[in-house]
Amino acid sequence: MLSEFEQVEASFGIEKAADLKKACRYLLRHQFAYSGDRGVATIYNTLTDNRFRRIADDFFDSIGYRVQRNADEQWVGILFEDDDVASVPKMRIDETIAVLVLGSHWQEEADVGNLIDRAIAVTTVNVLHDRYRDMLQGAAKPMLAASRFFDLLKDVAARNLIWIGDFDHDAQDREIEIRPMIKFISGADALARLETYVKSEEQRTRARPVPAAATTDIAVTGDNIT
Repeated sequence: MLSEFEQVEASFGIEKAADLKKACRYLLRHQFAYSGDRGVATIYNTLTDNRFRRIADDFFDSIGYRVQRNADEQWVGILFEDDDVASVPKMRIDETIAVLVLGSHWQEEADVGNLIDRAIAVTTVNVLHDRYRDMLQGAAKPMLAASRFFDLLKDVAARNLIWIGDFDHDAQDREIEIRPMIKFISGADALARLETYVKSEEQRTRARPVPAAATTDIAVTGDNIT
């Protein structure tokens, strides 16, 4: 691949070659690039420029990714190839659940046509945490505190799957924009997966009752939804 990047420099100049390298590094670090984010316009434009698309695609293909683009929603992202699932990093159970809550909320808004420009669903942190609590009522493990849930949302935001607004002191809340790329991470069946998880936790509780005194010592980490 080095020769391809050198060819870009020879044909289009050092600056364009540097832009392409920066764009590839950005995707490796964040997974998705959304054109509406501050400072991302050059990265998005470079990854969608017909002069550089094939080079970017070949680079990521060589390390086990495929590049996904959506011109209408104006984002570019990288996803693991389907046959390389063994190398996909596993999320902890709390991280997985947060993503599934986001994915199910986005899908329900999409189903009723309640998305704004670029297929974005607008909600708030409090609404999402309430949704999480409602969905996980039957689970054996303790509910995540609002502060921990917000930390997980910030992790998701680092991948550019959501945008988190400034704190509204009057509402004691923050606006959240859930971007359509979430469906590639949560899956189209996010709600069904959450329901399956809750049912499995209910069955586990019935089979192995947890003493009330021990419930506060259980950490919601280290597991994966299968």
